[in-house]
Amino acid sequence: MDDLESKKGDGYLVEVNQKGVVEKHRYSDREKAFEEIRNMPAEENLTVAEVNTGRTLLVEKKTSAEKPQQRAGGPADPQPHASRRGGALKRAILFATGIGLLLLTPLVLLMGAGVGISTAPDFVPAPQAPRVDVDLSARPAPGPEPDPKAFEALAVPPLLGTGIAAMLSAEPGKTDSSDFYPYTVHAGSFRSSERAAVQVEALREKGQAAFAAYVEIPGMGGWVRVFCGNHTTKEEAQACIEALKTIGVTDTSVTKKSVALAVESPLPLAEALTLESRLYAKGFSAYAMPRRPKDDRVQVLVGAFQTESRAKEMLERLTEEGFQAKAVKR
Repeated sequence: MDDLESKKGDGYLVEVNQKGVVEKHRYSDREKAFEEIRNMPAEENLTVAEVNTGRTLLVEKKTSAEKPQQRAGGPADPQPHASRRGGALKRAILFATGIGLLLLTPLVLLMGAGVGISTAPDFVPAPQAPRVDVDLSARPAPGPEPDPKAFEALAVPPLLGTGIAAMLSAEPGKTDSSDFYPYTVHAGSFRSSERAAVQVEALREKGQAAFAAYVEIPGMGGWVRVFCGNHTTKEEAQACIEALKTIGVTDTSVTKKSVALAVESPLPLAEALTLESRLYAKGFSAYAMPRRPKDDRVQVLVGAFQTESRAKEMLERLTEEGFQAKAVKR
């Protein structure tokens, strides 16, 4: 304190703020001022200022767990910089260690899984396939000659039991010399071709020679008509109506349809049945007349119409599906 009295205009002022009470101490020597700070008790706010210039050299708040640190103007202390560099190095090391662990973890898990499988008591390695030496220069022994009839049997699809085959075999002993069958029985009309196909199948299962025909009716649009039987006279068609009544089909009428569509040329029976299957897959119900095939060839027919003009729409449908057809007399 003697230095404080002797040098009023210069020196170093230490200001202590402890719990709201401010104490000021002046020192002429700089080292003494900082030494005083080091000896101050904890929990104090400390300020060191140069008296002649008013420049603040140090502002610090001490705690019970730390010592005052040097600020601008105080003695050089390399430890803070070294500690900062050391902290950055530690953080870099920790970061690199974390990345390494992330990369190694999947590998360790896979290795552990492999070790667990191979050491499990129930683990049985897959047997090794025996080595077989093949002589590529050797030729196999010739096999038996193929049977041509076997290929013909494979080419013929399963017969549609209620279709053309059934129609031709209904009366195998009958020889019909008639060339035309203009009369048939109208058994239903549908907007939907699917519903018409259902009725055709139901009638065929009852032994009737049923088929369907698509027509465009002026002012009424497109319809699919279901017909039953092929007859030479009205009397024969009327007898068919009586037969339909016995199986529950009552809404029927005799009609004359003199035109049909002949698909492709007359074919052998096996080829005709193949064609019938192709037509059936495209939604057409094919049929044949109840006459003995000439030269063992069958003419496959589709639809029944009053005139050729009425058959135009169905002919276009057949052409679009890739079939060759033409209008003929029934």
